[in-house]
Order: sequence, then C-alpha cells, then structure tokens
Amino acid sequence: MSIDFAQVRLAPLLRAEALYLLGDISIGFVICARGGMTARQAGFHALERGELVILTVMTAELEALMDNGLPITYLAESVDETTGKGWYATFTGPAEVIIDPLLRRHYQKIVPGFEAGPGTRVLRLRPQLIDGHRFQRLAAGP
Repeated sequence: MSIDFAQVRLAPLLRAEALYLLGDISIGFVICARGGMTARQAGFHALERGELVILTVMTAELEALMDNGLPITYLAESVDETTGKGWYATFTGPAEVIIDPLLRRHYQKIVPGFEAGPGTRVLRLRPQLIDGHRFQRLAAGP
C-alpha cells in the first residue's frame, strides 16, 4: 500500500539532538569538492566525547582539504520509507588524520561495520557547525 504525501514538515535540529540521533546510525558521507562539483565519500562513524570519529577511504580531494587546514563536512541521515519520517544533519569542522597506532586501533574497534583496508584512514572531526532538520511527511487529507 502506498501512502499519498501532501506535505513535508521540517523542524530544525538542535545541536544536542543532532549528536544524539547520529549515535543511532553508523554510516554517513564525507562531502568534498571534486572538479567543481560535490562528491560524497562513504564513511562509518562513532561519537566519542563530542567528537566524530570517521573511518573512510582517503581521496585526493579530502587529503587536499585537510592539508590546507580547511574544515570537512560529514552528512548523516535516517529515513523510514514507510512513514516518511526522518532526519538529516551535517557536521562541519576541523579534522585530523589519526596516525597514532594505539589510538587508531581503539577507534577501529569502536566504529562498527568497517574493515580497514588500503587507503583507509581514521579521521577525528571536531564539529563546530551542526545543521539539520527532522522531517515528517504528512498524509494527504480525504
């Protein structure tokens, strides 16, 4: 059975709410510019002490951003296709590649669902700007 949606209601997420919701999922995307366009690089994440730990494959674009000291953006979202309810949030801030072997192993253990391979890096993102919305699709009236 298909639901006919007439409207979408958006409600801004508070910082604490966005971080809380982020803890319920483990997959998101690192956003980078590539050739004048925006590209998404898959990542697996966990929260630790208000910081976002991301395991992802390092791309040349992501490496260039970080080498230049520019902030990175991580996008996460969750949508229930049956009800149309969900949320999305972006987390932007300075990030660093974790190179300490003990810390890297620790982070690889707390980030679920990801097996490290060639080109995989552990990033620690300190979100300074968090933006997002909770949304609900409202059923059409009779």
